[in-house]
Amino acid sequence: MPIVLNGRTIFTIGEALEQAGISRATYFRWIKQGRIRDAEYRDRNGRRVMTPEEVETLRSYAQRMVASSPQLPMEFGKTTEPVA
Repeated sequence: MPIVLNGRTIFTIGEALEQAGISRATYFRWIKQGRIRDAEYRDRNGRRVMTPEEVETLRSYAQRMVASSPQLPMEFGKTTEPVA
């Protein structure tokens, strides 16, 4: 549930990552690799919060990453062997 503060909508990091469709591990790995910028704002306890614009930027980047490297469907117990 987003918070409205001074007329501005703010999302917790969990809400933002859920909307973007990525995990915390992926978010922090992308920051460490320099692929994305960390959240601009923190709450009074030092936790990250995001604006709707930051969430949209994150979602857009995540969609580009998925589109550029589609995953192979796998079934349990089966492996995919390279085709020669």
